[in-house]
Amino acid sequence: MKPLEPSMTSEIAEERGWPHRTVYEVLNGFAEEGEIRKKKPEAHRVVWIRPE
Repeated sequence: MKPLEPSMTSEIAEERGWPHRTVYEVLNGFAEEGEIRKKKPEAHRVVWIRPE
């Protein structure tokens, strides 16, 4: 993830070749630790943002 560039779970999963659920769980863990930000603009959509 590039700093300050919003990324979707599906984009990261495709780039890494990982299952969508695995990427979501990993990123959610980072968000809980405060390493990235999690935005949920819609019920089934999550946007991840890495700080500078």
